[in-house]
Amino acid sequence: MMKFPNILTNINISIFKIAPILIGTVLVSSPSLAASFASSESKVTIDNLSKNPDGVVAVESTVESFSINGGETNADALAEANFVSVPANADNLSKSVVEGTGNSFFARAESASAVLGNFSILPGETFSFDFMVDFNLKTSINSLNKSANAGGDVSFFILEIVGEDTDILLDSFTVSGNLQTAGDNDFFDFTQNIDGNNFTIIDDSVDLSFGSLEEYVSASFDGSYQITFDSNQIINILLLEVKANYAQVSAPEPSTTIAFLLFGALGVSTRFKSRINRTLLR
Repeated sequence: MMKFPNILTNINISIFKIAPILIGTVLVSSPSLAASFASSESKVTIDNLSKNPDGVVAVESTVESFSINGGETNADALAEANFVSVPANADNLSKSVVEGTGNSFFARAESASAVLGNFSILPGETFSFDFMVDFNLKTSINSLNKSANAGGDVSFFILEIVGEDTDILLDSFTVSGNLQTAGDNDFFDFTQNIDGNNFTIIDDSVDLSFGSLEEYVSASFDGSYQITFDSNQIINILLLEVKANYAQVSAPEPSTTIAFLLFGALGVSTRFKSRINRTLLR
């Protein structure tokens, strides 16, 4: 397998910044029997690449956590990633679903996946591809004594490799969101880097509902990417698409729950970034 540089050192994925928000959401009022549900799912398809890659990588990661004291919980995490070299196309999926019932419980699921391709672009050549993104979050509780949280991030990065350990970020596109039920940390956003971005959104659909005991985000994007290099030498380009999703439900628990949650929330970034980099450097 072709070796890739440690490209995640300076890349910030929004979901890794969302997770610590949850640490303050476990301390809610006295318990009563109720149900909580949270789900986070994102899918990406990349096709119509202008050329086949020199090397590809696909990475998947899932984590499921439980803590039960007088309740019932369920947590499921799914991650899939595929990158086919000829004809070039890629797709990946990340899905986390949790539910809890009772007077005291905690459940969390985390999932992440990534695809990466390395391309040699000839002088004057155009590099391009089409993509589709589906992004869905949902939370519900039937009592303010409970907590349901869901968040996710889908990010595209186009990087030029100029040395064994040096990369330059050329373009990026990110879709991210978070639901905190009940709470005030709900948001949804999609952003591109400002200077000279070569991503084009052809069609998009966003439907969301915040501020109740049932919240959701449902979004889809169809787009394309195109860049032409005027250099008189071959340019090495990396296409990276990475996604991460989490879902969590909880009812009041002793302080051990706080420590359990802190470990999970702060460990997401380190675990997945390390796994990607270990795979790239094989």
